[in-house]
Amino acid sequence: MKVRKLFVTLFVCCYSVMRVCAQEDLIKELQSQDLSLVFNAEKIKDDSGTEIIRPEILGFIGDNYQRLQIHFTKFTKSTINHLQYNVEGKTKVENNICNFKGTVTITEANYNAEPVIPTLEGYKTGTVISKVEIYEDSNQNSSGIIKGELITDIVFSEDGKAEYDALMLVSDGFANNQFKGIWTSYKTGKSKQCNWGDFRIPDSGSLDVGAGEFSIDSPFRENGWQSYYDAYCCNPDMPKTKAARKKEFEKWWL
Repeated sequence: MKVRKLFVTLFVCCYSVMRVCAQEDLIKELQSQDLSLVFNAEKIKDDSGTEIIRPEILGFIGDNYQRLQIHFTKFTKSTINHLQYNVEGKTKVENNICNFKGTVTITEANYNAEPVIPTLEGYKTGTVISKVEIYEDSNQNSSGIIKGELITDIVFSEDGKAEYDALMLVSDGFANNQFKGIWTSYKTGKSKQCNWGDFRIPDSGSLDVGAGEFSIDSPFRENGWQSYYDAYCCNPDMPKTKAARKKEFEKWWL
């Protein structure tokens, strides 16, 4: 029994050391790469190589899941800290738009286990965790600070380049770039939950009732989600659907 316990202890210790070394190796590797087109991808590819335009980020703020829209207009790797990215963009809640600047800093990175799905065998994937700090323009209405954690899934190309992991794009519940954080008002100091993500939103509770894809539950559609719901709920040839999609595709950040 003592020998068995000793063996298990040694195994756990060796595994932990190997994991830490692998994590350190990946962190070093990511220092030499530019992940701006992973964090803020324009186009993404699934496991078949099919390329699509990445949809706009989905987000909410507050306990009532008020819709939050966020668009990054700049995502540039720092020349000083090679794990940090300087960002700029705009947020939108209802009709209130704020400019922002901030940083996304990689704090942790891990290789994932080999995929168990046969069609994905041979792919090397990983997970990147980053600290996000965003400062909206304090001179604008209803502005504040957003701080939180971003989790990003990456896949490595044949030449070792880290790319946006959309291998499981067609699967139910697919998501990437999952951010969970807190928005704090400059004016009042009060804070609200502030989450966003690609294709899904983390910890979205009863807001999202979709099985295969993101779908808004009826009680929350009036909280900024009505046009999104109308754009994707029904027949795409309906005038109402066309009008809603036109609104959803507006580049409000310009």
